[in-house]
Amino acid sequence: MFCECGEVLLVIAVEELPENLSIRQKLNYRRICDVQCPGCKKVYYSQPYDGGEGLNEVKHTKRI
Repeated sequence: MFCECGEVLLVIAVEELPENLSIRQKLNYRRICDVQCPGCKKVYYSQPYDGGEGLNEVKHTKRI
């Protein structure tokens, strides 16, 4: 995955598998992760971790 500035995104957090899943369900579970650009420091939240899919578009939120 690449940032819009062109840098490679680094994984900074990965979702833990739910404990109540069977082994088969764990194999099929699609975890998400948060990634950050080492260049511009932009963070992309809730991105696909398993499955090799592209970036999820995340809407901008307002900090409270």
